[in-house]
Amino acid sequence: MKLAVERAALALLDDVLDLPESARAAFIDERTADEAVKARLSAMLEADRISSLRTGAAVLGLGSAPLPERIGHYRITGLIGRGGMGAVYRGVRDSGDFAHEVAIKVIKPGLLSEQLAERLRAERQTLAMLNHPNIAHLYDGGQTESGQPFMVMELVEGTAIDRWADARMLSVPERVRLMETVAAAISHAHQRLVIHRDITPLNVLVTGDGVVKLIDFGIARPADAEGATTAVDIAGMGRLLRRLLREAPPELAAVIAKATQADSARRYATADAFAADLVAWRTGFPVAAMEGGRREALAKFVRRHRAWVVALALFVLALATALLAVTMANQRAGAAQAEAEARFERTRGIARTLLFEAFDAVSQVPGATAARNLLAQTGAAYLDELAAMKGAPPDVVAEAGRGYVRLAEVVGGGQVASLGRHADANALLGKAEALLLPLRQAHPHDPAVARAYAALRLEQAGVDLYNNNAADRARGHAAEAEAVLQGLTTRDADAARMVATAIQAQGDSFGWNDDYARALPYHLRAEAFLAGLPAPLRSDRGVMAARSGNLRLLAEAHHKQKHGPEARAANDAAIAINRELVALQPDNPAFQRKLTHALWYAAVVHRTNMRDAQARAAITESLQLARRLVARDPADMGALRMLALVGEVMAQVEMDAGNAAASVALSDEVLAMHARMVEAAGDAPGALRSMTAALRTIGGNYYVMGDVAGACRIWRRAVGHYATMQARGQLTGLDASNGYPEIAGYVRDICDGGARPKLPWEP
Repeated sequence: MKLAVERAALALLDDVLDLPESARAAFIDERTADEAVKARLSAMLEADRISSLRTGAAVLGLGSAPLPERIGHYRITGLIGRGGMGAVYRGVRDSGDFAHEVAIKVIKPGLLSEQLAERLRAERQTLAMLNHPNIAHLYDGGQTESGQPFMVMELVEGTAIDRWADARMLSVPERVRLMETVAAAISHAHQRLVIHRDITPLNVLVTGDGVVKLIDFGIARPADAEGATTAVDIAGMGRLLRRLLREAPPELAAVIAKATQADSARRYATADAFAADLVAWRTGFPVAAMEGGRREALAKFVRRHRAWVVALALFVLALATALLAVTMANQRAGAAQAEAEARFERTRGIARTLLFEAFDAVSQVPGATAARNLLAQTGAAYLDELAAMKGAPPDVVAEAGRGYVRLAEVVGGGQVASLGRHADANALLGKAEALLLPLRQAHPHDPAVARAYAALRLEQAGVDLYNNNAADRARGHAAEAEAVLQGLTTRDADAARMVATAIQAQGDSFGWNDDYARALPYHLRAEAFLAGLPAPLRSDRGVMAARSGNLRLLAEAHHKQKHGPEARAANDAAIAINRELVALQPDNPAFQRKLTHALWYAAVVHRTNMRDAQARAAITESLQLARRLVARDPADMGALRMLALVGEVMAQVEMDAGNAAASVALSDEVLAMHARMVEAAGDAPGALRSMTAALRTIGGNYYVMGDVAGACRIWRRAVGHYATMQARGQLTGLDASNGYPEIAGYVRDICDGGARPKLPWEP
């Protein structure tokens, strides 16, 4: 409490000293009602008066007070400025070992209590740890012979950041760059538990060389236990950005608004997050503080990559020319053969780069689903041409087949970022199978062929599970992939990852049929397989991601069989792995998706066990992550499906809390997303089944909240979808025996018959 009083009094001191003595009492009464703060402030003002009399400042004026000759090892050469806390002098170290100019801040005697003076000495050690090119360094500290605390700091000859920018008429992007530098320096301090707490233009200087320097990490400003948080500095940076820009563009205005929110919990969580939005604006990416629509994100993507799009077009033209040259060269004989083979390899190398290296790199760029589609289309087309040439080697044909698998993933894959075109994905996988099945039969012992064939079967398994409502067929594909890779599993991480995924997919296929007793042994076997890998393979990020996915499904299998502790332990382990992966590679959307999914299921488990607070915490974080994934790439139907899944549970959590309006709003949003996915998928069974499952849940929400008419309206839509899938032969066995009759029964008994039974999930 004493330290808190000291802090509050120090915060008011400078403002009070700027006023005439006759106005000070009224100012203090207006600013604080705390009698302890008033008493301490009064003592500080008296100490200031006595100090001024001793130095002659009261009579001669602040600028006329005599300079001390020395402070510590430093000879005083001038006065930089005076204030309520004391004075700042220019000094030179001339003790004989080395010489350099510094700024020395001396605190007036009597201003600090013994407790705060001792705290200051400890804090100097913390401040000395700040070693950043944009933070004025603290060199030394101590007490003068008269007992006044002092600090020796780097001397910064600079101009306040706003005046420096105005004098040079900097553009908005140039001013934003300055703030990015400030944010990086503040982030450095925050990571070392130091809070500046006074980020103003006068404390952010720019030197003549254009170097930004934060000064005055001084008295009472390191992180403390009196309630100060990094949110203070986030707000300070927001105000400084507003001062720098004056008239901010809409997106930067949103950044400022988020940084300066009255509710500190709604501000940016970190200085790095604040800086990330500045970088996003300056480089043409969507800004998190301002939720833009699909058109805005697409426009930004085109603007960012205009040169890249032109270059890619030229590149495709060059590929076409190269392919034509390859074809013609292969028709020649004799001396032209060597040249043809060289061109063949060059074209193959370019196509492989497009399909694999460039594809993987672009996958981490926001808004890249369409670009990945173009890369995969181009690379697969040229590999296909090469594979069709007479005498094409097996590994080239394998690459072509795997290229079509890659293209199927991005066009309408079952488990990754995709355009959601399920029918097109099935057609592309058919092309891949036409290449790889005869190749596998002809070369059963070729490792490259085995890998390509296993990748095909795994993607088919995922598509059958998530797109085609064909769980039994998916199990067969996954089992075949596992068998093909036997003998390769300990050679490299990619083979190990695929085997673990194949075992997991077999278990998942039973889960889709609600047969979790048969699913559980597969997930346990996958976990045992991963645990038995050599340490270097276990630490591979792809293998770690496969393990997190299996642990999430293992948690589901345990939960469905009412193995509560085992379910929570498995899902907690999945969350921990995914957090580690996101920390290692923050821009990888695949890792963000896995964390989102694991948090979603944590909420499901908590909600089922009536742990409402934990359920809300998990689903809130999951919803935030899902929204970011959609904002990052509005064309990604996989991200949209994740958001719909998470939103469905959030609607249930809001229903549990009695927040009917929030639950209904989320439900409407979820159904709108499903309608968009069904349209993109061409009414494919997987998309239609997902929408029907959502209708089933949302109808139950309406019913529990007392809106029977709303529930009946939703349930009748679900019954219509079930009937459509049944007529097409697309209804799963589980839906035929469980989902369809259950919802049809609700419509018959409740909607048409007027009954009011208790639903299975009703509290």
